[in-house]
Amino acid sequence: MTDVVSAGPALPVPASMPCYKTGMMKKAAFLAASFVVAAMPVCAYAEQTFDSAAKPPETWTPPLFDVQQWDWIQVDTGEWVKGRLKVLHDESVEIDSDHFDLISIDWEDIAYIRTGRVMSVLLEGGEVVLGRLTTVNGRLLVGGEEVTFEEVVGIASASPREFDLWSADVSVGLNFRSGNVEQKDLNTKMVLKRRTVKNNTRMSYTGNYSESSSEQIANNHTAEASHDYRISKRWFFRPVQAQYYRDPFQNRAAEWTLGFGGGYQIFDTPKLDWSIAAGPGYQRTEYVDVAPGEDRTVSTPAFLIGSFYDSEITENIDFIAEYQVTLTEPKGGRAKHDFYMALDVDLTSRLDLRLAGTWKRIETPQPDSDGITPEKDDFTATLGLSLEI
Repeated sequence: MTDVVSAGPALPVPASMPCYKTGMMKKAAFLAASFVVAAMPVCAYAEQTFDSAAKPPETWTPPLFDVQQWDWIQVDTGEWVKGRLKVLHDESVEIDSDHFDLISIDWEDIAYIRTGRVMSVLLEGGEVVLGRLTTVNGRLLVGGEEVTFEEVVGIASASPREFDLWSADVSVGLNFRSGNVEQKDLNTKMVLKRRTVKNNTRMSYTGNYSESSSEQIANNHTAEASHDYRISKRWFFRPVQAQYYRDPFQNRAAEWTLGFGGGYQIFDTPKLDWSIAAGPGYQRTEYVDVAPGEDRTVSTPAFLIGSFYDSEITENIDFIAEYQVTLTEPKGGRAKHDFYMALDVDLTSRLDLRLAGTWKRIETPQPDSDGITPEKDDFTATLGLSLEI
């Protein structure tokens, strides 16, 4: 039968099936064990990731104790900016950072503010509030008390250390020539300021000395001092303004000017400071030499008009311009103009390269005993270094 022929050779096959199944089971068990071993780190990582996600992330905050008393601003992305708070507006905040320099941040991008220093805040009406500045939901708090931005006239450090209220700027220019012409030039300007939220005191000195072949060709000195008292956001009262001026080549042995007045702050931001002031005064002039019959010392009423301008042109370039005219009677010179301008280029955070120029003009110079009348105008240009302290 055909079924007997085809079935005969297949009879031995069932006898080998147990060994075949045993090998396959061992192989499957090995593969399963390998999969379990390989999957354990993945499962452990997944378990750790899920556990970490279930916990709140650690939030960094500025240290509560800060030796340098930095001010901190947190933006809405969670990033922090460290620096010195300069200006608070109802639309933005300006902070001076060592890394970013002066930057402006819109209020809508700010999540939190905290000052490390105790600040003095002048409000409309003359009230001064002391305390650290913080913000809560866009509201400004000074020492925990809420203050509206429209009330803020100015802010300043309220540090008990007198040193923190002062700043200084010293610039020096030197020029030496030798050979056919030997000449030495020295130009110096120093400015010292003390500023609080209500008061602003400024003292300055400007000196120019030139010598050619051991003979003086320029030697003039100007010292000035003024004090301003802020009475509103824009207006200030100047109870005292004084100037000492000496220039033998202008026939001025010594000249004293004393006055008072008021002023208006046109701009007052970290990038632009512009103010004007005016008021009556008194001038006393002592001449080096005069014509026969003329008084060597004269006194006259005066009227002083001045302007101060300081702007940041770029991140690395600043421009300064100061101008004052003193109006007097003809015997006192009729009008004396003092103009100073400087262009500062940052070399470091404290040191600048300064290109400066001065112009002085006396409308009616006093002739000497020989009938020689000094020139009306004097110009000086200087290239030097300026150090901010």
